[in-house]
Amino acid sequence: MDFPLTDEILNQIIFAMENQQHKYLVNRATGELIPAEDFNSQETERLYVPIPEWRPIDGFNLMESFLSKLRNPIFRELLNEALSTGKGVFRNFKNTLKKNKEVERLWFSFKEREMKQIVVRWYNEQRELVGLERIGPEPEETEELLLSDFVIRQGESKHLEPLVKLDRKAFAELFPEASPERVEGFYYKKRKNEPNLLDSKSLLLVVETPGNDFAGFIWGVEKEDPLSGKLILKLMQLAVVKHYRGLGLAHMLIRRLIDQAYDRGYEKMSVELTGSSLSFEKIFHSLGLNTVSQTLELDLGLWERNNT
Repeated sequence: MDFPLTDEILNQIIFAMENQQHKYLVNRATGELIPAEDFNSQETERLYVPIPEWRPIDGFNLMESFLSKLRNPIFRELLNEALSTGKGVFRNFKNTLKKNKEVERLWFSFKEREMKQIVVRWYNEQRELVGLERIGPEPEETEELLLSDFVIRQGESKHLEPLVKLDRKAFAELFPEASPERVEGFYYKKRKNEPNLLDSKSLLLVVETPGNDFAGFIWGVEKEDPLSGKLILKLMQLAVVKHYRGLGLAHMLIRRLIDQAYDRGYEKMSVELTGSSLSFEKIFHSLGLNTVSQTLELDLGLWERNNT
């Protein structure tokens, strides 16, 4: 796939996906769309590729997914009734949305994000087939829709049991190649001198589902900057329950922690990335955090084998 996936081309592909009267192909080099019935079989098939398939059942599933994330109980029930009518289900769903402009706006935002994810994944798959690199990350779910479904609150004693369990599990995930015994020892070494999760020097936020199920947490600890002597907040852990990952909750938790750290008067916030948590670097950079130090590591055995 050689053409750049601009917003214009992306929107054209989404529009063509929803056209149930025609199937479309896209030119790998230019991004131009043509109806499948106009395709000249004498042309090389490698020049064209079908756009992602989008069936009525996919649209129905998307509407059900939206309902599962909508917190408004009244309109969730009304929309659920619209999906249960059978005949004219899509029209009934749209007519019900028109009764609440806010919910309708959330639907269009949700639908656009989901459709874009599908196109970006398809685009990257096509690039990988010909040995090209993937483009940037897929669009994240908007925080606005997430906030209508999840609740962020101060951590309480009732959260401690699932929180500590998730903390240990998330810590172990940072070092998948290390032995569990060593990871466990390293975990206790890192935690033993830190204040209690509910201590006044801790800033603990948890995220819950509408049913009050624990979905993740973020934990920061008050430290003194050795150079300025001012108080800063050090991020100790950010973890989301596996079932709820990929929804943008981590990004939302970080933003909320930054806001509360500022309100508490901390001069700075710092975070140490190690192991697999290095994958969070782009998220932190996107929120304005800057890299101030790095630790580099060399596998001496591998170096020796490659240089002899």
